[in-house]
Amino acid sequence: MNRNRVPDWLVKGICLVVLLLLFYVYFPLNSLREPVHSLELTVDDHIPLVSAFVFPYLSLYLLLVVSLGRFLKAETKVFSILALAISLDLVISYLVFLFYQTQVERPAILGSDVSSSILRWVYSNDQPFNAFPSLHTSLSALMALLWGRVGSRFQPVIALWALLIIASTLFTKQHYMADVLGGIAVALVSYYAAVRLGSCAPGGANERHVFWRRRHR
Repeated sequence: MNRNRVPDWLVKGICLVVLLLLFYVYFPLNSLREPVHSLELTVDDHIPLVSAFVFPYLSLYLLLVVSLGRFLKAETKVFSILALAISLDLVISYLVFLFYQTQVERPAILGSDVSSSILRWVYSNDQPFNAFPSLHTSLSALMALLWGRVGSRFQPVIALWALLIIASTLFTKQHYMADVLGGIAVALVSYYAAVRLGSCAPGGANERHVFWRRRHR
């Protein structure tokens, strides 16, 4: 129970519902609206298409599920900070999508292997808009930051996982380099804002060991 006598399971449940609703907002935003911009740089022309990177690209959703599941076992304050950080990340990104829509030019995928077929499926189900900032980048970087904040021994694995996801956004030609840099910036802003707000709140977590008291259990 928290200080307001609201059950912890209810607080976490409300946070999950809010996150699910925010994730759903992405789909109506991912449609053509004029004007549309391109942030392609010269460096993007030198990055090859590697269809095998579609697997780490899609693994973002597994990373989110793993992170949410693990943080659900932590104190309510910790989970609330995670939910707030993700919410800020999504809201900031959506505002950019709404007022400055970008588009990525995708190459033709000629391969007949499994990874090429899956990447074609990704292309067909995900419109090439709303590229800046890269949500795959910002969310995976945010997970690495949060796992590091709580002092988990698995943080190096999460960080490596996040790096693979970020790299995959470029090698699958889903994003440009500018999108990745924008995503990292959004992750940093969301992370530090959520930590600051969480620390200032009554009963806020100020020390790392408070964030994850169960990490040695």
